[in-house]
Amino acid sequence: MKRSLLALAALTAFAGVASAQSTVTLSGSVDMAVQRTNDAWNMSTGNSGRSAFTLSGKEDLGGGMSAIFLMNHRFNPGTGAITSPNFWRQAWVGLGGGFGTVRMGRMLPVLQTFNGDFDPFGTETIGSTHTGGFNAGLAGSARLNNAIYYQSPSMGGLSLHANIAAADGNLNAAAANAPERPMGLGVNYAAGPVRVALAYDTGATDLKTIGLYGSYNAGFGTLMAQFERGDTSPTTDQTAYSIGARVPMGAATIKAGFRNNSDANQKKIGLGLDYSLSKRTIVYTDVAKQSGSGFTSLQRSAMFDVGVWHKF
Repeated sequence: MKRSLLALAALTAFAGVASAQSTVTLSGSVDMAVQRTNDAWNMSTGNSGRSAFTLSGKEDLGGGMSAIFLMNHRFNPGTGAITSPNFWRQAWVGLGGGFGTVRMGRMLPVLQTFNGDFDPFGTETIGSTHTGGFNAGLAGSARLNNAIYYQSPSMGGLSLHANIAAADGNLNAAAANAPERPMGLGVNYAAGPVRVALAYDTGATDLKTIGLYGSYNAGFGTLMAQFERGDTSPTTDQTAYSIGARVPMGAATIKAGFRNNSDANQKKIGLGLDYSLSKRTIVYTDVAKQSGSGFTSLQRSAMFDVGVWHKF
């Protein structure tokens, strides 16, 4: 009897440890907005990244090493449709430890991993003044297939990042004849109120982009800036920059930004307000105006949205 009780206690303890060492999390959010763009009103998901669910997990392998995975799917809550040809916007598995992390699968390259963090609107809503990365638009996707991504451990706030992907896994119309291996390198420094990131990216079409990003928490709010210079064809390139700020005021957060691409003669200004009804539910509204001959007359019309964003 005593042996049975001891065995049961040992098994119970072991099960408790095992469950604590392995976790799987379902998270995500749903966003819907009433939106005015191109001089027309419509219902919209508003933001491609906000209506999504993510499965992620981590298993402790012992010795300071862990196995990690993530799968992210985006959808349009207005129609139930997926928001791209790919069901999984990201899907990867990897290992982490004292050496850093190594991930393999479909994921963002280094430059795209960095640049979205320096837009006051988080690259979402009609207010976004995100510079965006030149290769992303040309390739038709900001994500890489069949990729390997390495991130070093933080060394006094400094971390190194690198990615490489299979050439034939990232074919598109421009690269179908002679695709190149997409590659990226970057450094990220974060300490106290300061964050600075530098990234280099070359895609399957062998077009290159370099980006420099920074943010500073000034106490009253966070100031942000983006600078990118990239190829738009084998013989031409463009430069874009943006500046912006996020200012919290109790339950409300004011967002403002300005983006300029003088080579394409395109400018944009955005202003927005988020109001938190709870830790997980936000109502928001944004206004934006684009100018310059690089936009059509419809694209230069005033833009507006109002929506609800619930996170789970």
